[in-house]
Amino acid sequence: MSILYTPAGDTDPIRDCYDGAMLHIIRTYRPQYVRIFLSAEMSAKEKNRHIYSKAIEYNVPECRFDFIYTDIVNVQLMEELVPLAEGFLELRKEFPEEEILLNLSSGTPQMKTVMSFLATDFENVRAIQVDSPQRASNRTAHATQDNEDIDVVIENNFDNVPDYTCRCHEAPLSLLRRYSIRHQLISLINNYEYRAALTMYNKNKAMFVEETGKLLRHADLRSKLLINEAFNGMGKENIYNNNSVKKLNEFLMVMELHQRKGELAEFIPKLTPFLYELLLYYFENHVSLKLERFCYSKRNNNSSWKISAEKLRKEAPDVFTYLNYYFRQGFRDTELSFSNMLLILESLKSVKTELMGELQILREVEKNQRNKIAHTILTDVTEENLQAIEPKLSSYQIIQHLRKAFLLIMEGEYICKRNVYDDLNRRIVDSLNEFNK
Repeated sequence: MSILYTPAGDTDPIRDCYDGAMLHIIRTYRPQYVRIFLSAEMSAKEKNRHIYSKAIEYNVPECRFDFIYTDIVNVQLMEELVPLAEGFLELRKEFPEEEILLNLSSGTPQMKTVMSFLATDFENVRAIQVDSPQRASNRTAHATQDNEDIDVVIENNFDNVPDYTCRCHEAPLSLLRRYSIRHQLISLINNYEYRAALTMYNKNKAMFVEETGKLLRHADLRSKLLINEAFNGMGKENIYNNNSVKKLNEFLMVMELHQRKGELAEFIPKLTPFLYELLLYYFENHVSLKLERFCYSKRNNNSSWKISAEKLRKEAPDVFTYLNYYFRQGFRDTELSFSNMLLILESLKSVKTELMGELQILREVEKNQRNKIAHTILTDVTEENLQAIEPKLSSYQIIQHLRKAFLLIMEGEYICKRNVYDDLNRRIVDSLNEFNK
């Protein structure tokens, strides 16, 4: 279904024996339905003389139409023209899937500006401009006067012939729309909203280069920790040599995204699994007392370990004595955790002071800030209520301690030392400056 949305100006419907813009678009595009926005002055003309109704019915009798009558007098003021935009929004709600033609040539300059904004801000619209018969300014042409017989004016319209000269052309507003879409994309990208940015890109991909879509897809999948899938089609192999390093590095960078976005309810609970996996890696690669010597793996759960007090007593009696003294009721078989791995490292006294200091700070965060928030139903986890809990660190300070501990443990490994999403965002924004050829 073809639809036209148009204001009516004093050149409509006919001026100097030629179509005004509104009637000329209707004649050329033959829309099935037209909605016409009328100021107070134009409303009076239609109610008193039916100038628009008669012109449409005479020239395109099959066209259906209706009017938006208003009492707007100061049509030269932008603030008075909100109803013009609202009329379009209402029409779009009624016909969400249909293409809507917009007349950019009728009405005051302010009305034309509003119609241009609508053309650039909304999808599935076509902006139509109409030249004057002189192909120049029509300010000297005489408008239809109130004392003229509208029926005679309609019958003496020079455009009402089969071989009339079409004066319509579609306005090249794609460049303005491209900059509008680009601005919205940059805002989404800077807020790490890659899925929303990718959806917007896919709707407007003709405006941008293919590289933009590839990078957005990569960032979206990578931020969901679908790492292998993210690298498919990127022209490069997975950058990591060690799967455990990859898992930890990528998880930490996504945690930082949650922190930057203020998504503390997502960020804080992830502390415990990250710290657990980080010390698992440390034990496997930097500690002589291997887990297999004092732990056993739980059945049906390859990633879960349980400490055997008896095995620990035999394999590392000094460590067992340390833990036995630490726990008031003595050390018993228990689930392996970040906290008891840290105790074992403290007893071994082989960890560098700087790393141990970071891990102990993070244990305080996990024990107090993380656990209190994770075990409480909070509708709004804010920096304020986070910092009210000892050790009263902000989310930014917490992520810095996490990053420092990670870098110390991963010394010598190939890792992303900076957050890769900062570089990704720069590359995506740079690609938005390129024009699709």
